[in-house]
Amino acid sequence: MGELAKNRIGSILKCPYGIIHIHLKGITLHFTEEAFEEFTLMIKEASSRLMEIGLKDLIKEDFHKDE
Repeated sequence: MGELAKNRIGSILKCPYGIIHIHLKGITLHFTEEAFEEFTLMIKEASSRLMEIGLKDLIKEDFHKDE
């Protein structure tokens, strides 16, 4: 398996069959590459909301930065 990322709470690996394995303390999640992309989008949205910055504000800010 190829390690994609690792830190103190777990690791993310990709096996030769294309499945993404997320190992966290006590649990392992298995995703296809497509499902992993959807999962990461969901995590990014949640993280954004925790920082009190809505995704719409981020998109708007990025859209207007060249003006």
